[in-house]
Amino acid sequence: MKKLAVGVMAIVALIGTPVLAADLNKPAYNPPPAPALVPVYNWTGWYVGGNIGYGWGVNTGSGYTSFNDVDIGGVAGFFANGGNVLPGVKPSGVIGGGQIGYDWQFAPLWVLGFVADIQASDMRDSATAAAPNIGNFTSITESNSARVDWFGTVRAKAGFVANNNWLIYGTGGLAYGHVHANTAFNDPSFDASLVPVTFTGATSDTKTGWTAGAGIEYALSPNWTVGAEYLYVDLGTISVTETQATGAATLASTFTSGSKFRDNIARLIINYKFGGY
Repeated sequence: MKKLAVGVMAIVALIGTPVLAADLNKPAYNPPPAPALVPVYNWTGWYVGGNIGYGWGVNTGSGYTSFNDVDIGGVAGFFANGGNVLPGVKPSGVIGGGQIGYDWQFAPLWVLGFVADIQASDMRDSATAAAPNIGNFTSITESNSARVDWFGTVRAKAGFVANNNWLIYGTGGLAYGHVHANTAFNDPSFDASLVPVTFTGATSDTKTGWTAGAGIEYALSPNWTVGAEYLYVDLGTISVTETQATGAATLASTFTSGSKFRDNIARLIINYKFGGY
């Protein structure tokens, strides 16, 4: 029995020797390196930046809203029969400026923040319309021009993070700006006397109103982001009253109109964010 056990052990040893030798000669298994971890972008922090874009306004409003016919005579009939043709205008042009703000990312894909900006503006428009010949009012023209000199906003932001580096947000708050309007009523043959009479008016004012819009922003690096933004800006209405500017007679009559400033703003933005990731 003892001899049988020794023989079995010898056979096992002979069989196992090549296997062990093969294992010793086999190269060691080295797993592939783990992929590098991509830093998760954090939108929390202060930022400053610049922007450039284009603004286009809605119609400022057409026609005179009222008149004071002290010594012209017949203005009511003239307006009632189609003479009130003061044209509305739509200021448009390039805008550009800068912004500063703060964002706070939480929960973990939501972002709240605030931003303030100030913009230079080349938004302007003008137009002239000819009135029909009615009674002694012949060859009348009525002119209107409006412009936005500058504007700014102070807004809240709320958005969510998509694919780590994208921020999609809505925004709204206070708007303010300086606007200007000019109007004119030109009568080349006042009361059939062939004496030209012109009434002109101009008003400029710093107005406050409201704004709302949306935007999208992309993080290029820990410190730089780019994006696009749309805002609707309502700066309210200014009133323009015309008085006599030229003519032989001195007239006390006046014409009054209102110009509303409601604008669409589309712009590209770039921001520098302090602090990185």
